[in-house]
Amino acid sequence: MSNPPHPPPEAGQQRDRSDAPGHRGEPAPSQEVLRDLMGLLALPALWAGRDGETILDLMTQAVERIVPLTVSCVQVPILPSQPATRVLRVNGRALDDAQALAWAPFVQACNGMAHHMDKSTLQDTPLGPLRVIRLYLGSGLRGGSIWFASRDEGFPSLAHSAILRAAVSLATTGLHTARLNHEREQASRAKDEFLAMLGHELRNPLAPIVTALQLMRRHSDQPPSREQEIIERQVNHLTRLVDDLMDVTRITRGRVELQPQAVEIQAVLAEAIEGVSPLVEQRRHQLILEAAQTPAMVMGDPARLRQVFVNLLTNAAKYTDAGGHIGVRLVCCTHAVEIAIQDDGIGIEAKLLPLVFNLFEQGTTTIERSQGGLGIGLAIVKNLVDLHHGSVTAHSDGTGRGSTFTVRLPLHTDVAPPLPAGRPVMEAAQGGRRLRLMLVDDNADAVQMMHDALVAHGFEVATAPDPVEALKLSAGFDPDVAILDIGLPVMDGYELAHELRQVSGISDKPRLIALTGYGQPKDRARAAAAGFESHFVKPVHTSTLIAAIEALCRPGQPPVPRGDHRRELP
Repeated sequence: MSNPPHPPPEAGQQRDRSDAPGHRGEPAPSQEVLRDLMGLLALPALWAGRDGETILDLMTQAVERIVPLTVSCVQVPILPSQPATRVLRVNGRALDDAQALAWAPFVQACNGMAHHMDKSTLQDTPLGPLRVIRLYLGSGLRGGSIWFASRDEGFPSLAHSAILRAAVSLATTGLHTARLNHEREQASRAKDEFLAMLGHELRNPLAPIVTALQLMRRHSDQPPSREQEIIERQVNHLTRLVDDLMDVTRITRGRVELQPQAVEIQAVLAEAIEGVSPLVEQRRHQLILEAAQTPAMVMGDPARLRQVFVNLLTNAAKYTDAGGHIGVRLVCCTHAVEIAIQDDGIGIEAKLLPLVFNLFEQGTTTIERSQGGLGIGLAIVKNLVDLHHGSVTAHSDGTGRGSTFTVRLPLHTDVAPPLPAGRPVMEAAQGGRRLRLMLVDDNADAVQMMHDALVAHGFEVATAPDPVEALKLSAGFDPDVAILDIGLPVMDGYELAHELRQVSGISDKPRLIALTGYGQPKDRARAAAAGFESHFVKPVHTSTLIAAIEALCRPGQPPVPRGDHRRELP
């Protein structure tokens, strides 16, 4: 095992150089040279997670412990978008900008030097004449330069050259890695911003479509037509794709925030089965549920757990031929509950089994991509189950022999399930009048469809296409609840919320609900800080929105906790 690099000297501390390799031109003992080189080779262990400036600082300090240096000067463009970094060290100390002014002529002279690794150039300095060599960090001038200067007449000796060459090469590799890490972070940030904007733009047209479908069902006494059912299925599918894109971004960056509570897993599983029943019926599958009768309580986020089982059941339905079989079995063990979802579908190849929970992994797919999806559903399942301190495994006997996914979650004992909420009221707290709602959204179709849906449920509703009209309307309409889009012209929804409460003169009126295409954690946090008591991401089911409205306005009801509100699809 190689020795670690020597620790850097204390400020101003000078090493006794009498034993330095090649001191005064004397041949360096081979074992000391090897020792020092081995120490330098251990430097990359310190590079991980470091920025470029730290890497350069560690390298120069390590070299100063080995080679009799008086000055080291680094000038490197660490990041393409930033000016070159310059560090000047004299006698083991880094000079600040004021101290470096006296060395400006020396630095200017160094910039004009040629690259001679084995030959030094005598340069005037504030400390007198010094022998200086120039090395490049990377390919030519674009990679930056580093100059080493010494009083030693024999500088650089053969040993010095070997050590300095090795140190600069290692630092160059570290700088390259630091640049790549920075570029990856920048690309990841740009991707997240793009996906957030994409989600917003996709959800805006989805919202009026979903609301229109709900109104069509409400206004018709006849069963939905075949064409309407097709539209509903495809809208649901597109909405799930958008949700998956947003979820995978949050999960991969560790931004998923669970809202854990004691929850009965049988109830969560029943809701998941109900959610995928249209797909199961469409493909004429036979679904059999075997579940323990004793309630199995786990500590978890019910919406996220439901998402886990919806994803697994959807996969089972999609990858099983029409008329196939899906089995769901729930078994309670001593400290855990196991839910196995088994199908007799296309199965999983043996070489693919270890990869099924990776992002964008779909195995062999046909050019028609008839099953749809993005290959991220199982990755979301794996991450969500991990967040619940559980595990998920996949098993298949091979292609055409079906597959089984087993989720194992720790039991949470001695907790009673939460009591159901009381039936919300429809009238305002005073005077028995209807609740007044104000909708503000610059998407005309979305606001019209939501207006019609809320009026049909007995609310008094007024709409505005922009904040200016909303402020004019608010003064005379006096809304109990304002449902605001965030991405509005002139001023955004956060600023509009503040102005509406200034108009009312009451700190908590109107009650505020955000209905927007922006659903990142930072968006929810900013909405809560602006006074919004509920935050919904488009499209939202009308019944979910109405429940939130009535909960806010129930007589004697205090403001509800601010936070994440999950969307329910029609």
